[in-house]
Amino acid sequence: MNLLFYLLVFLLVLIVSSTTNKLLPFLPMPLIQILLGIGIGLCLPNNQYHLDTELFLALVIGPLLFREAQEADITSILKHWRIVLYLIFPVIFISALSMGGLAHVLWASLPLAACVAVGAALGPTDLVAFASLSQRFSFPKRVSNILKGEGLLNDASGLVAFRMALIAWTTGTFSLTQAGSSLAISIVGGFAVGLITALINRFLHTFLLSVRATDIASELLLELSLPLLTFFIAEEIHVSGIIAVVVAGILKASRFKKINLLEAQVDTVTETVWQTVTFMLNGSVFVILGMELEMIAEPILKSAFYNKVLLLLSVFLLTFLLFVIRFVMIYGFYAFRIKKLHKSLDKYVKDMLLLTFSGVKGTVSIATILLIPSNLEQEYPLLLFLVAGVTLVSFLTGLLVLPHLSEEKEPSKDQLMHIAILNDVAMELEKDLENTKNKVPLYAAIDNYHGRIENLILSQENKEIQEDWEALKLLILSVESDGLEQAYEEGKIGDRAYRVYQRYLKNMEKNIKRNFASRLTYYFLVSIRILRFLLHELLTFGKTFRSWKDKEKQRLLAIDYDQIAELYLANTEIIIESLENLKGIYKSSLISFMQESRLRETSHITSGAFVERVINRIKPNNIDEMLRGYYLERKCIFEYEAQKLISAQYAKKLRQNVNNLETYSLKESANTLPYDMMELVRRN
Repeated sequence: MNLLFYLLVFLLVLIVSSTTNKLLPFLPMPLIQILLGIGIGLCLPNNQYHLDTELFLALVIGPLLFREAQEADITSILKHWRIVLYLIFPVIFISALSMGGLAHVLWASLPLAACVAVGAALGPTDLVAFASLSQRFSFPKRVSNILKGEGLLNDASGLVAFRMALIAWTTGTFSLTQAGSSLAISIVGGFAVGLITALINRFLHTFLLSVRATDIASELLLELSLPLLTFFIAEEIHVSGIIAVVVAGILKASRFKKINLLEAQVDTVTETVWQTVTFMLNGSVFVILGMELEMIAEPILKSAFYNKVLLLLSVFLLTFLLFVIRFVMIYGFYAFRIKKLHKSLDKYVKDMLLLTFSGVKGTVSIATILLIPSNLEQEYPLLLFLVAGVTLVSFLTGLLVLPHLSEEKEPSKDQLMHIAILNDVAMELEKDLENTKNKVPLYAAIDNYHGRIENLILSQENKEIQEDWEALKLLILSVESDGLEQAYEEGKIGDRAYRVYQRYLKNMEKNIKRNFASRLTYYFLVSIRILRFLLHELLTFGKTFRSWKDKEKQRLLAIDYDQIAELYLANTEIIIESLENLKGIYKSSLISFMQESRLRETSHITSGAFVERVINRIKPNNIDEMLRGYYLERKCIFEYEAQKLISAQYAKKLRQNVNNLETYSLKESANTLPYDMMELVRRN
């Protein structure tokens, strides 16, 4: 039960981190997860938690690198094989020796080999940490490919360097020949294991297909078990499990596609499952990093044996040296290559800085240093503190520096074309209204496309514009509400129409996204409204409930439709005028879009379906109309791609979106019970 409890807490932490990042996008999700991990570490009793390094590498890092290898553009990475190999071997080994030397100078009580082990643990760039940074910033393609190639393979060289330093520390001897042969065996052995397991996986897949004994579940389990099996076999025969899972991932993705229904279904399911698994594993990396930081740092900082100033100084000096060595080595590589190619070095300074400060460290560094025997770990807790401190400071340095070197990801021109495509579909559907008797389902399909256009436009705007949008919606709600109350007091609208229009306003109010304070105010006002209603019913002996039983009074008549339409038109005039007066305060394009949306709704006011479409909630029975929309959307995507208005890659993404929407719309098990009950109440 304790394991189940911790698992639930862990999943809750991941949900909280994702929600916090959505509410406060300026806070990177990895940083939030690290802070939450530190909080968990503070709550846990001393010595209750200890990272099982082998299990962590097998269950977390292995699958993440396997998935990264599957999705990596290996052809593009191989174009930069020289610098990738340069970063994997010379840079890591020189960094390990340099940082080990500095650590030994600062802390003479530590054995030199132990300090080199610290440097080896901090040498490799953490691909998981880099991937989390690359999601927030726009990296040049060549820089991203170089870093991915380095991140996929450098853990192996880092672990070998660490083990060699550990052997020298524990035995007091070091052999360059032995170190070189161990590195070669680890790499070649890891490659061989990855190749063999990938071939076995492919053979099983082919065999199950040939005997017609496969299904989606078995295919999914085959893929998910591949990185675990590969890592386990590699580690059992003492070769690089990291290289093994990377090779297995590359070979798993490098196969000819068979275009059939089963393969398509398997691909869809595995993609969804891997997205969820990757999110959980990525989150676990940073939460565990936070927990380990707290567990490692607390006893050292509380101890009177260590000089606190020297501790912090050591962490910052080691981090500084880490980036300096990386920059100098990368600068030397570029200078040598560019001299041979007779190009200007100035053009590549930004790339060099990006490669330098993207070399952040992560949980793998801590997991590596925890490979030391437990007796040495207890004897030298300072080693763990130095690795944990440099890991944290290097990651924070990357977060602070990279925004100034890279650009925030901006919406591409393809997204503007996406809006145009959706608008074309909506216009085509509106043309269909002329030849349709039952217009309500078609109106619902048109509204769906206009809603997608609105969401797409707002997603490209900054937070300030989105807040302005919600503020303007609140203004419209206020005008609608005041107009309704005034019309009711003046007798321009009856009880039936008043209740229906009030329901429309309540639905509008629910759809307004508010900030935290405004949301609390909203809930408070709703609570007051409910209490007032209950008090009114108590004093009038259930007048409203009794009126609901009168079916004749509840049934909308033609006069009610006219009253609602007349009120909607009157409110529209006030809303359009109010929005026009705000053009100097809010963004003009935002005001114009809201005015056009309102006028579009008003243009259908003469339709008898207006109340059912805009006011009442009806059962979503417009499948045929939505399928018509999806057909038109695919047609527009093809035309825009043919005219080179959108890229082939973006067109592929749009088609996938249409496929997902269509699949969801055709889902037969959709629960329409709430709509059925409301329809039953209306009929009775």
